[in-house]
Amino acid sequence: MATLDERLLSSYPVLARLGRTDTNGIPIPNRELIETSPDLWRIIGEACFGTLWNRPALTIEQRSLATISIIAALCRDDNLKGHVASGLDLGLSPEQIVEIMLQLIFYTGAPIATTAMRVAHDVFEERGIQVQPTLAYDTAQDPDELYRRGLAQREAVLGDVTMSNSAGADDVDRDWERCMVEYLWGAVWTRPALDIQSRMICALSALSLVGTENALRNHVRGALRIGLTEAQVNELFFHLTFYTGVSIARKGKAIARQVFNAS
Repeated sequence: MATLDERLLSSYPVLARLGRTDTNGIPIPNRELIETSPDLWRIIGEACFGTLWNRPALTIEQRSLATISIIAALCRDDNLKGHVASGLDLGLSPEQIVEIMLQLIFYTGAPIATTAMRVAHDVFEERGIQVQPTLAYDTAQDPDELYRRGLAQREAVLGDVTMSNSAGADDVDRDWERCMVEYLWGAVWTRPALDIQSRMICALSALSLVGTENALRNHVRGALRIGLTEAQVNELFFHLTFYTGVSIARKGKAIARQVFNAS
């Protein structure tokens, strides 16, 4: 087992890839945190970046996707700016980062997603990055075509799911269902800038915070359906511990275990 100092040192290569070290490879200090709570600064480096970010079940790119997603959902714009910058330093394209925010719109709500998009835009401007927008939404398509595409995509990801209250559905429920099929599944989940597993990582990260147990259960089942492994799903919730807190992360893992045991 690695010593605590070895764990801390193992954070340096991770932080270097995230653009958080100086030219000598030493982590750039958070002056305010070091002055007020050096132990917290040490624990974050050692336990979060030295331990969690180094674990092998998820790639560092997948961890960045999850972290940007959950911080956006938490509305922590101060932290989000740093992690968007780190995503760029890691090699995520500006278009991929934009797509994370777009993926979140129906999970977190438009105000949170668009605010996160503004934070990303500010980072791009500061770095002089010109984004090439992904124009994938065909405004000339027939709504029925959009609906059929959404049904097919939802079934491919989640399998055969229906509204949880379908037995007592009224006109609003039916219109609501159609709207989500068209726009969440037909317009968002079919976009090309992120692969399907990356979209699921973003969705699961947000749902761990804002989703119902049923929604989280359906998406865990969907994650397995599209090729993520049980180990990757478990690791995702473990990773989120430092961002959501242990209770929320453990709840997500407990729901995932129910899905695994039922498979």
